[in-house]
Amino acid sequence: MTGSVQLVDTTLRDGEQAPGLAFSLQTRLTLAAALDQAGVAQLEIGCPAMGPQEVAGLKAIRKVCSRALVSTWNRIRATDVTASLETGAEVIHLCLPVTAAHLERKLKKTWAELAGDLTECLNLIQAQGARVSVGLEDVSRATPLELARAADLLQELAISWVRLSDTVGILTPGRVRSLVGFFVGRGFSVEFHGHNDLGLAAANTLTAALAGAARLDTTLGGVGERAGNCGLRRLVALAGAELELGVSLAQATELEELARPYYQARSAYVRGLLAAKAAGVESFFKIASIDSENKI
Repeated sequence: MTGSVQLVDTTLRDGEQAPGLAFSLQTRLTLAAALDQAGVAQLEIGCPAMGPQEVAGLKAIRKVCSRALVSTWNRIRATDVTASLETGAEVIHLCLPVTAAHLERKLKKTWAELAGDLTECLNLIQAQGARVSVGLEDVSRATPLELARAADLLQELAISWVRLSDTVGILTPGRVRSLVGFFVGRGFSVEFHGHNDLGLAAANTLTAALAGAARLDTTLGGVGERAGNCGLRRLVALAGAELELGVSLAQATELEELARPYYQARSAYVRGLLAAKAAGVESFFKIASIDSENKI
């Protein structure tokens, strides 16, 4: 056995970004409690910046988690962090764009401005005694200089927990090994977050662990933005005797069976989306619209 690695389940955050998938609060509570009891080390439960109703829901989810660490996802904005701290989450995750494309086109900020925003957010988090992780967004398209610049900044700010996010889903196992090796070599505790656009999320995630990553992100059934994320059961099956993940294959199977009925509305949505694509954009809103009252 290679070693022990912690699972970070993001079904309730990234998983819910799958087209047509919207969980009711009761469903989120059910899934969070089951993941917690199964032994998943950390649950990323949502984005408090969505508003007061979301903050209230995340507070309720936090209360059903008696074992797992609870984390929230945030932009590098003081308002996001303030909302997250209100939920009682133990870990505040900050998303740090690292490529020129994201800085110039998405944020319209300089690196120095972003570094100042990050420092402000860290001060807020540390004042409340919460832990912080920083995710390097778009790391798969970053140049060596951009990666080194990000690593230097995080070390200057005494941030040791870094998430490598394959934001556009283009990494391959060889590149994952190099990226993880670079940050582990700089003394960081690495978390890996893979997307399945090339069908490599599970392979990339396993490779990250074998290269020294301490935490691996998964979702139930592999749901998530675009083509999805690394599925919990698939990763546990692939890991076999190589890794100790804290969740058995039987438990992972049971969790995904529990979640399966909640995906049915998404399947109907996707079928409608495909039908609309064939019939024309105008019909999409008739075929695939989902009333918020019908959340699963």
